[in-house]
Amino acid sequence: MTKLKLMILLFGIIFFTQINFATSGCSERVYRNACANCQFDVNGKIDSACSENYKQSGITCVSTTYPIMSAKYAAGECPAVGTCSSQLQSCIAQMQSGNDKQDCSEGSVGMCYATADLCIQKASNTCAEIVPPNPCWGSTSLILLIGGLVFVGYTVKY
Repeated sequence: MTKLKLMILLFGIIFFTQINFATSGCSERVYRNACANCQFDVNGKIDSACSENYKQSGITCVSTTYPIMSAKYAAGECPAVGTCSSQLQSCIAQMQSGNDKQDCSEGSVGMCYATADLCIQKASNTCAEIVPPNPCWGSTSLILLIGGLVFVGYTVKY
């Protein structure tokens, strides 16, 4: 019975870790990293220089992930990106408490960034971006399939 519980736990950890990796985008990842790595003052305000560095790395991430969309946006040909940015700022304004440290641990503002990633992904489709599938997802699916088959084979008694 202990081996069965261990197999279920291992399978669950692999599955949920890979889903999180596959679904998190530039904005959400950058926000989480800023929350984890930047300092906060006594009032819970995040270090602005550190936060700005992470923001710039997020912009770079989007630009390298969606180069065609980014070029079209820079040329004024993809207004959907601007819409995503406006929606992100509006969401943050509604969800933030004024205490960045609290917002980082609470999660509502993080959802704004996750939504922004989805918006950017849709905008890339609108702007004729062709994004290759995540190369890690194919191998993850294979690992999960093999893990599932091993799990089923292990639990079925002959």
